[in-house]
Amino acid sequence: MSQMAATDPRTRPIRIAVLARRPLLVTALRALLGAEAELEAVGVADSRPQLLRLLDEQEPRVVLIDDSDPGWETGDILRAVAERAGGVAVVVLVDQCVDETALEYLRAGADGFVPLDAALSEIATAIRAVSDGYAVLPPPLTRRLVDLLVRRGPAQVVVPQVSTLTSREREIFDLIAAGMSNSEVAQALVLSEKTVKFHVSNLLRKLGVRSRAQAIVRAWDRGVLAGPGSGGF
Repeated sequence: MSQMAATDPRTRPIRIAVLARRPLLVTALRALLGAEAELEAVGVADSRPQLLRLLDEQEPRVVLIDDSDPGWETGDILRAVAERAGGVAVVVLVDQCVDETALEYLRAGADGFVPLDAALSEIATAIRAVSDGYAVLPPPLTRRLVDLLVRRGPAQVVVPQVSTLTSREREIFDLIAAGMSNSEVAQALVLSEKTVKFHVSNLLRKLGVRSRAQAIVRAWDRGVLAGPGSGGF
């Protein structure tokens, strides 16, 4: 039993790679990750090539990106991470991230946003959440995104990949679009969490996206889901 627990992914620390180079921020993040038993920093990169090497060599589950650094374009970094390591969740540390920029980042692969002036505990909470499959948005940003999507109205083009989903996959898609985690979906549908994870992986692959957040944004953009009023991130 102890050997099984040791190999259970849920019992292992969440491995995190950081892209940041401002000394105070790097120091604060190192202190945060070092103080949390279930979080493990696998390295801090100060450039895109260094981050991609960390992805290859350390295989982190979560990446933290400092969006305020002028040394890189966050959207390009997100796309590179998605291409290099499709199963990695990404949290963007933002100074200001409004409307179109937030949507661009979500489409590129971001799973969560945390304001740079937030408490360190909020960053730790966001890491745990995206690692569990949630999308994390601060309330002001959620409000702006909802307003933007409502103003756009439903598009007329339907995502063709949605038609390839099985009835069970579409049922699960609707629930994760409403903000449910894997465990909550499993409880609602009376399924095992392992079965839900299997279906989620399949539906994301069919939709051609790497995260729940991307799937939801794509569906809203194309009018596949009823709209922001029917659910949340």
